[in-house]
Amino acid sequence: MRVLKFLHCADIHLDAPFTSLANAAGKSSERRQDLRQVFIKIIDVAQNENVDILLISGDLYEHDYVKKSTIYFVNDQFNRIPDVEVFIVPGNHDPYVAGSYYRNFSFADNVHILTQEKPCFEAAGLGVCVYGLGFMDFYSEKPFTGQLKPVDKQAINILMVHGTLDMNIGNDVYNPVSSGELERLGMDYIAFGHFHNRFEGLGRSQNIYNPGSPEPLGFDEEGEHGVLVGTITKDDNGNSYIDTRFIKLNRKFYSSMDVDVSGCGTDEQVIKRIEDTVKGMDTGAGIFCVNLTGYVEQGFNIDLQYVTGYFSNRMFYLKVLNNTAPDYDFSRIAGEPGLKGLFVRKMLSRIENSRDEHEKKILTKALYYGLEALERGEIECL
Repeated sequence: MRVLKFLHCADIHLDAPFTSLANAAGKSSERRQDLRQVFIKIIDVAQNENVDILLISGDLYEHDYVKKSTIYFVNDQFNRIPDVEVFIVPGNHDPYVAGSYYRNFSFADNVHILTQEKPCFEAAGLGVCVYGLGFMDFYSEKPFTGQLKPVDKQAINILMVHGTLDMNIGNDVYNPVSSGELERLGMDYIAFGHFHNRFEGLGRSQNIYNPGSPEPLGFDEEGEHGVLVGTITKDDNGNSYIDTRFIKLNRKFYSSMDVDVSGCGTDEQVIKRIEDTVKGMDTGAGIFCVNLTGYVEQGFNIDLQYVTGYFSNRMFYLKVLNNTAPDYDFSRIAGEPGLKGLFVRKMLSRIENSRDEHEKKILTKALYYGLEALERGEIECL
C-alpha cells in the first residue's frame, strides 16, 4: 500500500496588475503584496502539513507583468521546502513561451516544470508519477492527452491540467477537455487549475479537483479561497482513495450587494443604510461593490464621491453604483385626471384602509410597479 500527502494550489497570479483598483492610490500595490503573502502561507502549509509534493496547476504568475525579483522571491520560498517535490504546469497567464522564466531561470532542485517537452516526472522514492497538461502558448485549442505514456498501475498517478472542464466555451481556447477523456487516462488524482472557484470530486471516478485561486481576484470570486491538502492511498490491488480538506488562506474578500435607499433624502441617510448592510463584516478586508436601489426623494442627487470618500478609511475598497429613481409625489398624481390619477387614488385608498402590515407592503409595491408600468411601459423590480 502506498500513501502520498499533497498540497494542491493554482491561479496565484503573482504581480497581477489589478487595473480595476488603479483609481485608488496604493490599493493595486497592496493587493500584489497580498498575493505574495498568500504564497508564503502556501509554503507554510506545505511545511506544517509535512506534505510529500506541492502541485501548482498553472498561472503562478503573470507573464506580461512579472518582475524578476518576484521570481527570485518564488524560488526563495521553494528553497524553504527542499524535501518537498514541487510540480508546476504552465497556465495561459504563465505559458511556456520564449522568454518565459520557466525556460530561462534555474529553479531549486526540487522544482519540476511539466511541459510537452517533459510531460512526466517519476518520483520513484515516493512511488508517484506526475503528468502535466499545460500551455505552450497563451491559447491552446486542445491538451496533448495522446502524448502521455500509459500509467504505471503500481504507482500513484497524478495528472495536472490547466484548462476548462466539460464546457462549451465557443471561441475561447483554454485547453478544453472532457471528464470522459480524462477518465480513460487511468489517473488516481487530477489536479486542475484555471477556474478560480473551487470544485471537488468531479468525474465518474470523482477524482477531479480544483482548489480555485487562493486569493480572490474579482467580484465573480466571492466566498472563501485557499488550497487543498490531502492524501492519496493506493492499495496492492490498484484501488486508490482520495481524502482532501480545504484550508482557507485569502487575505481579502469581494462582496457585491444591493442596498435599498428608498425614502432617503440626504447622503448621510444613504451612508447609514450602507453601514447597516455591512454591519458585522470585516470591512477592512472587504472589496465592495454597492448598488444603490429604490426610490429617493424628488430633487435629491446622491453625491457618490462623498459617500465613497466616507468609507475610504473604513473599507479596503468601495465602488458605488447609483440605480435609484426619484420618488413619486402621490398627492399630486392623485389629483390628476386620467388613468394614472385614478390608479393612484384607488391604491392609496386600499393602503389606508388595510389593517394588515404585510398587505400594506404588498399594496405599496404594487402602487410603485403600476405607476412605473403606466409611465414607462415596463417594470423594473426593485
